Amino acid sequence: MSLPVDISFQDVPHSEAVEEVVITRANRLIHIRGDLVRCRVSLALGAKHQHQGRPFDVNVHVFTPHRTHVSSNSSNEDAYIALHEAFTHVERMLVEAKGKRSPQP
Repeated sequence: MSLPVDISFQDVPHSEAVEEVVITRANRLIHIRGDLVRCRVSLALGAKHQHQGRPFDVNVHVFTPHRTHVSSNSSNEDAYIALHEAFTHVERMLVEAKGKRSPQP
């Protein structure tokens, strides 16, 4: 099963490689929580730091049928590291939320 993924590039050139990474990571989320409805990911260039280049800001929003969403914001000069950090954070949040939903014996 494939999760519908919306990807937006803001002030960032479109990249098929980044898009492929986003889709792969989003589809891995279904294994954590099977009732996901949609995933939205935005990749934007942040403000230039004084001593560094411009970081990539990544926002990930994951929607469930109950309109609950999980979001994460990550920033790094390497787009792939920013994506990895954002998705890892979302995965952790989904695991924690799944544990809270499960009935306790």
